This record gives sequence, C-alpha cells and structure tokens, in this order.
Amino acid sequence: MIVGMTIAESQCLPPPPIIESVTVVPNTNGNITIRWHDNPDNNCTTTGYEIYKYNYLTNQFDFLVLVAAGTTSYTEINAGANTRPQIYRMTTKAGAAGNEHSENHHSVFLNPVLQYGPCTMTATVLWRPYKTSYRDGFEIRQIDKKFNDSIKYQIVGYIAPSGSPFNPMSAVALSEITADTTIDFKMIVNQNYLFCVKTFLPNGDISYSNVREGIIAGSDIHAAPLHIKLDSLVSFDTHNHLHFEIESSTQMTKFQVERCTTLDSAFNVIHTFSDKNTTTYDDNTCDVNKKYFYRITALNNIPYCDGIPATISDTLNSIIASVKYTKPNILVSWDDFIQDSVYYLHRNGLFWVMLHVTQYTDIDVQSDFLSNIYDFCYKIVAVDRITNYTSISREYCRSLEKPVTMPNAIDPTSTFTNNIETHRQRNQFAPIVGGDEKDYEYHMIIFNRWNSVIFETTKPMDVPLSKEHFWYGASANGNVLPEETYLYYVKITFKNSNQVFEQKGTVNLIYQ
Repeated sequence: MIVGMTIAESQCLPPPPIIESVTVVPNTNGNITIRWHDNPDNNCTTTGYEIYKYNYLTNQFDFLVLVAAGTTSYTEINAGANTRPQIYRMTTKAGAAGNEHSENHHSVFLNPVLQYGPCTMTATVLWRPYKTSYRDGFEIRQIDKKFNDSIKYQIVGYIAPSGSPFNPMSAVALSEITADTTIDFKMIVNQNYLFCVKTFLPNGDISYSNVREGIIAGSDIHAAPLHIKLDSLVSFDTHNHLHFEIESSTQMTKFQVERCTTLDSAFNVIHTFSDKNTTTYDDNTCDVNKKYFYRITALNNIPYCDGIPATISDTLNSIIASVKYTKPNILVSWDDFIQDSVYYLHRNGLFWVMLHVTQYTDIDVQSDFLSNIYDFCYKIVAVDRITNYTSISREYCRSLEKPVTMPNAIDPTSTFTNNIETHRQRNQFAPIVGGDEKDYEYHMIIFNRWNSVIFETTKPMDVPLSKEHFWYGASANGNVLPEETYLYYVKITFKNSNQVFEQKGTVNLIYQ
C-alpha cells in the first residue's frame, strides 16, 4: 500500500509556477531577482522549483538552480543583466518525473548608447522590452501578446555625481509612461544622470532595467527650460490674452510666441522676448472671430543651434462660439478644446452648467421672458482634466425681440397712427405682439386707482384684432375718464409655443 502511494506521487506532473516578474537589482553587477508563486492548479506535493536560464552560445536553456518548496523569489548573482537581456523559465519539482516548463520571461535591457541632441537639450534612450514568450522556440502566443501589449515603461532617474549608487525609491519620472521602447526626455546640460527603465507589468509588479549614467558635455550650450507651461488663454472683445510660465533654471534668452489657424498649418512668430520671467502676452493683432492655436518656444542662440527650438510648450486654442435662436430655445455651440476637456458654460455672468460636449440648448429662454429678460450672453470656459490648462471664450450675446410690449400712454382724442409697423393709433391700448407670432389670445383688465375694474376684454385665438379688443381711455359704459395713471393686467397665450405671458403695469391717460 505504501509502495503504491509512492509510485503515484512520483508520477504526479505538476504545472509550472507562475512567474510574476524578473527585475535587475540596482547597484550590482547585473544581479537579477525572479519572483513567482505556485500554480493554483497544482495538486501535487511540491518538493522544490527548478530555474533555467537561456544560454546565448548554445541557444538552449541551461539548468541554473533548484530552490526549496515554499520559496517565492531567487536572486542570481552576476547574472549579466548589464550586458544583455536575460531570459528565465521555471518548473515545479514533484518527485523524479519530468515537469512542464513555464513561459519565458525576458528582463529589460537599457541600451548603453545615450543619444543626445545638444540643440534640443534632449536625450534619447533605447531599450529591449520586458516580454513573455512560450517555452518552445520562443513562440509568442495570444496570451503572451496580450500580456506584452499591456506593459508600460517610464524613464526614471536624477542628477548625481558620477559613480553614485542608484536608488529606485528616490528616482523621479523623466518621461511620460509609454508602451514604446524609445523615449526622448529633457536634460540639463553639464549634469550627470543616473537613470533606468521602470517597467509596469499588467499583474501589478514593477521591473527595473540595468542602470546607466549619462554625462552631458558642452559648456557653450545654454540650459534649456525643463518646461514651458502655457496654462491659460482668455479671449476678449479686442484681443487674446496668454498666460504662461518658463521654468526658471534656463539660461536661454530667446523666446517667441507663435500662432496658427489650423494644426495642419505652420506656426508663425508673432512676438519675441528675452526675459524668462515674462508671464503674459496680449495678442492685439488677432481677429477675435477666428480660432487660433498658440504656443511658446525657447530657442537656442548659439551659432550652430541658431533657430532650433529647445523647449516648446503645449498648444492651446481659442474658443469660438455660436449663439443661435432656434425658437423657442437658444442653441450655443463652440469649437472643441484640443486638450482632454470639460466645459463650464456661463450665462449672463453666472456659471450655468458643466458639459462634456461642445453644444448646449438653453430651454429656459421662454421662462425668462416672463421676468422681462430678453438679452442672453454666454461664455465658455474649457479646462483640461489633467493639467487644468484653460481656454476662455469671449462673451457672445443674443438680444431677442420681446414677445409682448405694452404702451405706457394713450391719448383718447388722437387717431394719429403712432406705430407704422402695427398701424396702432395713439388712442388704442392693447398688447403689441412681436416676432412672427400670428395666433394668440389675451385677457386684459383696466383698473383705476381704487382697484375697480373700468374695462375688460378678451381676444380669442385665431381672431384678428378689432375695435372691441382695444381700450380707448373710456369706462366700460363709454364715459370719458380723466387724465390719470391707470393699472392694467394682461395674460397672453401663444398658439405655436404654448407660451403664457402675464404682466401688470401702468398706463397714463394724456389729453393733448
């Protein structure tokens, strides 16, 4: 019975462990640490893990070491990670039977050649990427491709004396996170950088490449600004206002403001200046009805780099809006902001609504008519979600014709035509309906100072104005009333829009 169990266990073929990461250990002679965990499908009694390493001379994997069961990491001393990428695979040991190998994991290798552009103050670094591959013939399967495509990279480092140890915890980002294997990043001249590639694996682990030093020579080169932040663009009725910040460590003294009308066209220089502490510029030569793209550029002013941009800011564009009355609402639309933006719409000087699209239908226009508001002004504030870079449009206004106006005085003795458009006579008092409204009804009441009704009339829908719809300054029984101020109330309903207009006011009776 015991013999049978031993044979069964010796024939158990466990799946390989799951390799989590392969990373170079900083400040060593290319040491590499491998991290893994046991395969959850392993039902065998694990006695250890075998680690294999790729041999570039024989193009085969050589057995490296056997580690004890329960171990989750191993560091190979002098692994050679400073000279080329290293490749590892593993098996789970359970008895004497041969076992399945894991996927291959390739370490990141930072190229020893640092390509430096003295005129642009940028360094280009290249590296061999982290990747996984199938154990047979380094085949890339779909599962490997999915893993490899999800890997992200970032150059991290700092300025330090030559030969200094590299501390990954103190390293700062020198580049954006990217999936590429080549990156340009801005450097300060005459400084030594310690840097490496920080790799973000899709399983959450971090893998580091070997560390490089980069000493940048050239005492005649002026240090470029590490950044220029063009952070806001405000459009006014007469000009566009730019606000920016030039990083203060720069030694450059040649800067320029550039603009274009489309991103497909060339930027034109519209202003030059030499003081790095400059923070604003007013573009008084622009057409405020046109969309412009702006940027700030720092230029090298040494002979062999003359005119070559060293640092260029992000590009901001002005916001041009359109305000159209599409009865019964107002449609506001505008150009998009080239950043990843959210839009804040201001209406009549107050914040109104936050939007993620470039148009808004103002459905409150009709209700504002009841409060005698007929002028509507809009301003758009576009804000980048990440950087908070801002572009603010100028204010765009639309004055709408009042749907109803009421005369403030009548002369009962005059039949002179007071309004050529409406043919309204001076002795006729009734609502004057503007716009293109044709069909409406109203109820109108006239009161004296004691609040007694002296006249009342209604105009049905679809019925033209006629004599009985006007007040002529007399009482309901036709008696002449004295010169005085009288009160009125009117309620009007429009057929097309179902808008209801109500108003109380005064009308003066004047005899001339």
